[in-house]
Amino acid sequence: MPPKKDTAPKVKASAAKVVQDKTFGMKNKKGSSAKKQIAQLTSQAASAKTPEQKRKDAEKAQREKEKEASEQAKRETAELFKPVQVQKVPFGVDPKTVLCQFFKQGHCEKGKKCKFSHDLAVERKGEKKNLYQDTREGEKEAEEEARKKDDMADWDEAKLRQVVTSKHGNPKTTTDKVCKFFIEAVENGNLPPGFILKTKEQRAAEKALMDKSPLKTLTLEDFLESERHKLTGTLTPVTEESFALWKKQRTDKKQAEEEARMAKEATGRAMFEQGDWGSDSEDEED
Repeated sequence: MPPKKDTAPKVKASAAKVVQDKTFGMKNKKGSSAKKQIAQLTSQAASAKTPEQKRKDAEKAQREKEKEASEQAKRETAELFKPVQVQKVPFGVDPKTVLCQFFKQGHCEKGKKCKFSHDLAVERKGEKKNLYQDTREGEKEAEEEARKKDDMADWDEAKLRQVVTSKHGNPKTTTDKVCKFFIEAVENGNLPPGFILKTKEQRAAEKALMDKSPLKTLTLEDFLESERHKLTGTLTPVTEESFALWKKQRTDKKQAEEEARMAKEATGRAMFEQGDWGSDSEDEED
């Protein structure tokens, strides 16, 4: 009895199998022509997919895209709600010599109560100095360069007042310590005549009154003008001619003083080095 024939319909080979069969033995070949042929066969197989395969590929791509979006959302949530990091320092190190990492990022909530330093230059201050290199020359050059750039023509009124105050000393130097002799004078009633011991409320009232006073907003030009009007006596107006005459008289006076000082301090060696002794001896011979 002859064998039964297979009546089941033949399943068509997949496109990937066809491509694999067509490119069999070509992958080991070298050359651009073989690579171009393999790429052409692969693209033909991809375009020859059935609608069912295209639908499955689209669903797979959609699932991968959704999975990547969910993972990205999880990473963002973990970054947003991550636990607060605690800055630690090694044992024996002063926290004030370490820069606060939260202050560096701009969101330190402790403020002055933070045990770490809020000075951005604290790391530079705490670094070790090189004992084999003299850094004073570089500092001097930097100071000279800054002094050259600091021109008086660019100063504002606040800068000018600061310079004037520094020349005459700072009259507003205060301290939290109270002199013991002052306390004894207050207790014994030995204060100078006319001295009035004021309370904090009285000083605060006087300060508020001074803040509202027009002298607080007085400009430097107005101050100089008011001081000029206080001058009395016979005054000479400053003109270009009078200023030139005053300058010449001042220069002549300085020159005369310098000549008198040099004549007073003149020694035999100085006269010998100047060579004046030769002319004096010639005059005497004549």
